[in-house]
Amino acid sequence: MTAVAISNNDMVYLHWNVSGKIPDCLGFNIIRHDAISNDHEPLPAMVGFPSPEKSDGKKGAGQTFRNTSVWPVQKFAWKDLFAKRGGTYWYEVVPMVGTPGNLKPDPSRTMRTNSVTLDSNQGDCAVFFNRGIISTQAIARSLTKGKSGVPNTKALEDAIKKPGNPLRTRLVGDLENGVLKLLERARKEGGQCYCALYELSDKDLVDNLAALKDKVHIVLSNAGEDTKKGAGDGDKTNTHTREGFHKLKLDVTDRMLKKGHIGHNKFVVYVGKNGPEAVLSGSTNWTPTGLCAQSNNAIIVDSPDLAKQYLAYWKLLQKDTEDAGKDRTALQAKTFRASNKEERSRERLKDNEKKPSGNLRVWFSPNTPQKSVPRKKGQSPPTPADLTEVFDLIKKAKQGALFLAFIPGNPSIVTSLKEAYDARKKEKKLFYLRGAATSPDPAGVFKVDLYHRSSKSDATVRAVDKRPRLRADARVASVAGIFAAFGNWEAEIYKIGHAVIHDKIVVLDPFTDDSVVITGSHNLGFRASYANDENMLVIRGNRAVAGAYAAHVLDVYEHYRWRWKLQEPLRAVFAKLKQKNPKAKPGDLWKKAVAMTRPSMVKSAWQNLVPNDGWQDFYVKNKDFLAAETNFWSSFGGVGLAKDDET
Repeated sequence: MTAVAISNNDMVYLHWNVSGKIPDCLGFNIIRHDAISNDHEPLPAMVGFPSPEKSDGKKGAGQTFRNTSVWPVQKFAWKDLFAKRGGTYWYEVVPMVGTPGNLKPDPSRTMRTNSVTLDSNQGDCAVFFNRGIISTQAIARSLTKGKSGVPNTKALEDAIKKPGNPLRTRLVGDLENGVLKLLERARKEGGQCYCALYELSDKDLVDNLAALKDKVHIVLSNAGEDTKKGAGDGDKTNTHTREGFHKLKLDVTDRMLKKGHIGHNKFVVYVGKNGPEAVLSGSTNWTPTGLCAQSNNAIIVDSPDLAKQYLAYWKLLQKDTEDAGKDRTALQAKTFRASNKEERSRERLKDNEKKPSGNLRVWFSPNTPQKSVPRKKGQSPPTPADLTEVFDLIKKAKQGALFLAFIPGNPSIVTSLKEAYDARKKEKKLFYLRGAATSPDPAGVFKVDLYHRSSKSDATVRAVDKRPRLRADARVASVAGIFAAFGNWEAEIYKIGHAVIHDKIVVLDPFTDDSVVITGSHNLGFRASYANDENMLVIRGNRAVAGAYAAHVLDVYEHYRWRWKLQEPLRAVFAKLKQKNPKAKPGDLWKKAVAMTRPSMVKSAWQNLVPNDGWQDFYVKNKDFLAAETNFWSSFGGVGLAKDDET
């Protein structure tokens, strides 16, 4: 029996394992212990046992939130989203035996985890994540409702545009502090910031850039739709900011790429008195939605050598833009592309104790001779240099892989991960694979594809170039928020804009010395390498950074996992409607499917805990196909794992 905790700047993810069924166990009480104050308390719980008990003794009153000592956790993983940033904690995982309303702890089977700190600092790296999932009950309860009972989207859009607004503060978490950190450093130390940005419209971030005056230098790409119909500039997102910066006479290079190519970078290089010192990268666009309404990350690396490489790339971006003049077709020229293909050196990293902690390498895009992915029937396009390294690392992964992506396309890391999983399965080796990606759903809007296990196999994956097939070993489908209230649950907003998951992350074998994290602006598919301005970091052997990213991926994945299960009837009805009406518009069929399934989905939705120990039967019965998950976590190798009676 073991229990493990991993964390990042925002949350703690817990996982534990037991050898067999625990008689009369109705779940686990999760107790958070503050390592500094020694205070402890059970975590909150939202779902309870079926019971006539009313929270205030009045007829018809609904159940309120309890904690896991009363409503225990009936699974072997959990998230703590209520731990305070900067705190250090360890957790007890206590089996609760008995009957509902009369539960007692089983001290002989109590487990405790290692200690974790909710902090962004990981030595030379600082990693930041937001709470940008808006399809949550907390957000739903914070907004006024429309006539349909769905929270007001406009109210949320307005709230996240205002610095200091409670909803913005909740959703952005510590991410904005990370994005602004190098700008603040320039103000304090008198350094310079060199920025390459794609979407730039958040007022607070724009004001911080403008405040640096002659200390900031920006390559600003075009982004969005055309400013006016037929203009062809594709700059609706940035035009207001661009005009404002030029009026202030800031050093701005307008990089206006033609359709099919985007200046997708989101990085800042800090240059101090002694030269380049640090770099900010990640997936976060500098917009209210990028900060608050999509899952995103940012990473700062203190490395003069890495900063020099980014600064050289920034200067090439500027030169490529100036050389092209007004000819947009001349952008991303041959010399620029050839330079980006160069394999740069790995830079060493240190941990918080200044000890060696892996290394990293940066790749820049576009890095192919062709300006678009060549598509010839029966021929695979040449693999770009950056993705060659990524695919090789995926192929060599041993325990498993986690990922988040935004429309990676085909070929991409998803096709590579599928190949790796299928190869392990053929070799009868364990390989744990979990992930999620934003992609267009059957109705043509952006939703989330999950890559996960089914009752027939450990992991279910597919390449994103084909719609899901209902096979026993490949059930993957799009998910959204809760669109109708039921029980204690309220209807949720699902998305604002296109992106739901905007991270670009792969994590391989995170609990080993061979861990790998791939992050940056790169969408992790061929199109990004062929057509876009991108940067990608490949971080090897840094277990602290890998653990932080793993916690984030699992947080996002687990959020959508239950919502996926809730909507199974919806997907089945849509498939039948599509079969009967093959020429109908998918959007119309989707709306009809929602109307047909809403009552049954609400009625059949999981709302209560199982009032006996039968909830464990699934895990006992399917122990073999769950073995990959057990193997994945068994490689943790951390310290402080012990039975409670041994501490």
